[in-house]
Amino acid sequence: MTEVAAPAELPTTAAVRTVLEGLLGRDVVPGPGPRVTGDDAAGTVAVYTKGTTTVGLLAFDLAGSALLGAALGLVPRGGAEASVEDGELSPLLAENVAELCNVMAPLLPAAGGGHGRLASVHGSGEACPPDVADALRRGTGRLDLLLDIAGYGRGGMSLLLT
Repeated sequence: MTEVAAPAELPTTAAVRTVLEGLLGRDVVPGPGPRVTGDDAAGTVAVYTKGTTTVGLLAFDLAGSALLGAALGLVPRGGAEASVEDGELSPLLAENVAELCNVMAPLLPAAGGGHGRLASVHGSGEACPPDVADALRRGTGRLDLLLDIAGYGRGGMSLLLT
């Protein structure tokens, strides 16, 4: 008889909060939010794999990308707001949010145990691959949040298990 790995479960909102607050050193209040679909190439989409299998996706809208990148790098809020007004992340904020995506890998569990590892990050004006964009439009197996980052503001985040 072949063993089938148990499906991975989405992380809780509390787990997302714990990881982000530990990383940023400031309060982060997650609540229900709209889907981040990746249609906005100015946002950030991270792809996580285990071996050769994609296990999950993490997407931030432009505001979420800019605010989280700024909070991580201790960039004043105005730097994040300027990126949002310009419609694209500055190179520094893009680098910071990519690092944040790497640290968030443990939130993306893989079937059979363990978690995914960051395989790629798309954003800063680069459209994500069509298969990734299609997966981000899916309606199930996702956690859609609006993050309120103390001292910075609000931005959207969606986490999907594939």
